[in-house]
Amino acid sequence: MMGPSHAATGAAAWLALTGWHSPVEALHLPAELQLLGALTTAGAALISDWDHPRASVAHALPPVTGWISRGVSAASGGHRQGTHSLLGIAAFTALAVVAAIPQVSLAGHTYAPGQGIIAAFLVATAAKALRLLPRRGVVSAWALGAVVAVLGTVLGDGLWWIPASVAIGVSAHILGDALTAVGVPLLWPLRPAPPVRTPLWSSSGRFSLPLLGATGSWREWLFVSVLTAFTVVRAVHLVPPASRSVAALL
Repeated sequence: MMGPSHAATGAAAWLALTGWHSPVEALHLPAELQLLGALTTAGAALISDWDHPRASVAHALPPVTGWISRGVSAASGGHRQGTHSLLGIAAFTALAVVAAIPQVSLAGHTYAPGQGIIAAFLVATAAKALRLLPRRGVVSAWALGAVVAVLGTVLGDGLWWIPASVAIGVSAHILGDALTAVGVPLLWPLRPAPPVRTPLWSSSGRFSLPLLGATGSWREWLFVSVLTAFTVVRAVHLVPPASRSVAALL
């Protein structure tokens, strides 16, 4: 899938899993965290492509994202390898858990600067990678990140929502690529051949259900258009209660 498609699937997945309609009660979040989480999950849905030094996300916030991309590419074996596996989901989620730990208690309220920093980085990276901000310079991206950092810190609700956002975003990315013809190496670093020949499990150890065909196909566009419409409708309904909650906190 293309970068914008991954971001759209990440945001839609977060909103689908964290609303009042979610079958998992622990994921029922207030409106402000649903909205902020949709933005961070859109960014998290791009980080699997940090394994590709030429990907737009690798050049989103130079030089930091470039350094990350080179390191991730070397550790994961190149593009669509380790970062597109179950192990990749676990690794990125674990890193988010560790980074989200710092918390500060003041005047009876707990602030989460660790979560704020992660949220800022994910949102700013996504905004630059998706060209929602000026292509040249990174001042606007870091300014956006500063605003998100404050919100992420103030709205810190325990230690779990940022790691959950990362886990959902990376999972959405991998599932999205699994719906294309190339598929994903879910069991990396293992590359087991299927015991029985099947179109869903290739001899190279990749898994795919190519409902979307090639990357960038009209089927991908149609699929993402539906998810984007869902995201916009949900966001419009969430903005009023989220605004009231944030105003009360700030």
